[in-house]
Amino acid sequence: MLLPATPNEIKEMLASIGLNSLEALFEDIPSEVRLNRKLSVPPAMSEQELRKKFHQLSKLNKTLDDQISFLGAGVYRHDIPAAIKPIISRGEFATAYTPYQAEASQGTLQAIYEFQTLMCELTALDVANASHYDGATALAEAALMALDITGQNEILISRGVHPHYRQVVETYLEGRISSFHEVALENGITSKKELERLFASKPAALIVQYPNFFGGIEHLEELSDLCKKHHALLVVSVNEPIALGMLKAPGELGAAIVAGEGQSLGIPVSFGGPHVGFLATKKEHMRRIPGRLVGQTLDKKGNRAFTLTLQAREQHIRREKASSNVCTNQSLCAVANAIYLSLLGKEGFAEMSLHSYHKAHYAFREWTKAGLKPVFTSSFYHEFPLEVPMNANEFISRMKKENILAGYSLKQDYPELPNSVLFTVTEMNSKEEIDTMTQALHSICNSNKVGCASAS
Repeated sequence: MLLPATPNEIKEMLASIGLNSLEALFEDIPSEVRLNRKLSVPPAMSEQELRKKFHQLSKLNKTLDDQISFLGAGVYRHDIPAAIKPIISRGEFATAYTPYQAEASQGTLQAIYEFQTLMCELTALDVANASHYDGATALAEAALMALDITGQNEILISRGVHPHYRQVVETYLEGRISSFHEVALENGITSKKELERLFASKPAALIVQYPNFFGGIEHLEELSDLCKKHHALLVVSVNEPIALGMLKAPGELGAAIVAGEGQSLGIPVSFGGPHVGFLATKKEHMRRIPGRLVGQTLDKKGNRAFTLTLQAREQHIRREKASSNVCTNQSLCAVANAIYLSLLGKEGFAEMSLHSYHKAHYAFREWTKAGLKPVFTSSFYHEFPLEVPMNANEFISRMKKENILAGYSLKQDYPELPNSVLFTVTEMNSKEEIDTMTQALHSICNSNKVGCASAS
């Protein structure tokens, strides 16, 4: 343990730089901006005392295991196989950031290659890169790709795309495009009627989310046909990849680029991070893909080997030729994704997806019977907005008193829905939890102060 310097030691150090006091060391700092008092910090503790103190503080945390949660909105709680944590904790994988010399390690290259392969299978597209910071930045990179591929300078983005993702995309594209249009929704999914009007300006791409922010299932095939008709690319954001266990892959339905978030695939909610983004596209767009691309080859002895096939970051090629000057890959999280998908396999992945779907629809039926009103009538996966009998934030606060995280208030991002809450149900929510929520809703709706909609 390091001990603080003694007064004599401090004096010797100051003398070695030609000063006779500690005050002289800081004389260039104006007195009016100095603190001029001791710091308000507690006295020093021993290691044993500090460990005990932090243990006490940790008990103040309330985790998702301590309460019932129906909160999602882009971050989802799913079962994580026990094998994932010990595998990614191995020294070979113990970095959450990108390896700067990936080409020096066949193990790192193979891990990235397996992740890319699984993302291609998940999206039904030809090629995927080594990952991104998160789903929002992956989508922004996809938008940049679309501009480069088409040579156009306008983007259409559905209001059904996560509002935070829309903000990130708009920030990325500032100064790069002439216009950025948000497409209205009709019954919870992208309005084809408005698209017909907006396509007249010949945009580079249409960006939609699948399932969208409200859980609605966009008609990708129809949107793809519309994009082809107007020589635009269909870019699809997948924030909940578990849905692809039962929904057709975007690549099968005409998507040119798919960007998404891998948090659901073996990464805990973790108080907001880390996350990992993925990006996949068609073979003809391979040279426009940002970041790293690992390929499989043979070494000089004829054995299977892995190599960096493309590196389109500005650190590796001339800046003006780089596809992106920002993107990097989240190696550790990408490895977690690969392990997760490998452990579940196709059947396990589909089964988990169906559990979330059926439990969500059971909850929807029970909660609407209890008096909450559907905001939309379109098909949904495992998220759905319902109108509650009071201000959404007040409703969420009241449910917290029942030890329930009721959902996400839509008022902050969709002012036209001040009394609506976005609910999420996954395989982690038991029937008992859903029924507990139902009872809480009956209690609210039977209150003399609050009226609910009649059950349909």
